[in-house]
Amino acid sequence: MDENSAQIGFLLTVITGVILLLVLLLVNLMLTSRNRKLRHQAEMQQVQSRLREQVTAIRMEVAEATLSDVSRDLHDEVGQLLTFSILQLENLQGSSENEKTNMMVEVKQSIRDALDAIRSISKGLSPDIVNQQGLVVSLEQLFERATIRTGKHFRLEVAQGFNIINTSNSIIVFRIIRECITNAIRHGMASEIITDLKQEEKNAKISIYDNGKGIATDMVPDGFGFKTMQHYAQLMHGELKFESQGGEGTRIILTFPN
Repeated sequence: MDENSAQIGFLLTVITGVILLLVLLLVNLMLTSRNRKLRHQAEMQQVQSRLREQVTAIRMEVAEATLSDVSRDLHDEVGQLLTFSILQLENLQGSSENEKTNMMVEVKQSIRDALDAIRSISKGLSPDIVNQQGLVVSLEQLFERATIRTGKHFRLEVAQGFNIINTSNSIIVFRIIRECITNAIRHGMASEIITDLKQEEKNAKISIYDNGKGIATDMVPDGFGFKTMQHYAQLMHGELKFESQGGEGTRIILTFPN
């Protein structure tokens, strides 16, 4: 009887020890899981914070570049129109009645054109213009101003139903397209630039083609803002591809989840 009691006591001790061990293991797993979850949340908060900072920086770049364009447009377009009007008004004295009539018509038209230009330019003064107007309208205005300044041909093709869901991505796409057309004109000597926006399954696909002289592929990683554009694409978990051959233009393709 005493022997049986001892065996039972030993078994109870073993079972109790095993249960305690399992409880300790379970508590340890729970604490480990909780710590991992907390670390993951902290890391995600850091990533989101960095992303917000980068998107804010991109917004500022877009705003600064837009204001720079506005400044040039005011100087080159509105300034010239008003200067012409002033010169015409100064020439009124000593002119015949017929000449005065014709000159006044020209002055009135120049002032109307200047007012129209100011109205158009004023639309680009908002620092968050892409979010307010949408990507397509912002690109149309960008291309319109670029056409006036450069005399180049810009074409925007937008597939039916195309829409970027994330507004931050719209700002990044605008910045990448802007960089592409700047490079195409400044470095590629292009006379025509075609931008195509469409949706392919769950991805947005942006294609920017120019008919310039092309760029050697071994030069791409070190210049022409390509690293910056790649960084922007990574912020959207996207991919940026570069296609170019000497004398056959350049095509840059951006794809990202949408």
